[in-house]
Amino acid sequence: MNVVDLLITIVVVTILVTIVLAVITYVAYKLRLSRHPGDDLLTNGDLRFFVPYRPTAPEEGSVTHAAQA
Repeated sequence: MNVVDLLITIVVVTILVTIVLAVITYVAYKLRLSRHPGDDLLTNGDLRFFVPYRPTAPEEGSVTHAAQA
């Protein structure tokens, strides 16, 4: 087996592995889409993953500087 045959084999194997990974990724994507939350969770307006951060209001008379924050 000479160098050209070896390079051709590497290229063909790389292409086949890429196609197989693309198919696996597509199947994983479709499975992820099928796991959507129930309609009752979406209609209540609840957030499924994130909770908004609401910082506490500064006290009256307190002064904060940018260097302190």
